[in-house]
Amino acid sequence: MGLTGIRTIRKYGHVKTTLILRDDLVRRAKSRAALAGIPLSRFVEESLAASLAVAEGDGRSVAAWARDLPDVSSEALGELNATLASPDFRSLDREMWE
Repeated sequence: MGLTGIRTIRKYGHVKTTLILRDDLVRRAKSRAALAGIPLSRFVEESLAASLAVAEGDGRSVAAWARDLPDVSSEALGELNATLASPDFRSLDREMWE
């Protein structure tokens, strides 16, 4: 894998650029793009956007994040509450994490 120059061409709001990537990552990305039925460039763009959203935080509140969680049945919620309230359930000690 040799080094290549990075060239950038701006046209219609998109940037055409050359990146130096590991061969195994490119193979994996091509496979995922093919499975999704989208061009590699779109897959890379979406993956980069998702990675940046995680790194920068998506700006959503905890309440907004919680609204996106799947619904839990009342039976499952009762079991969870019972587990958390049981004497066997181990509480967190601050010293455990320091």
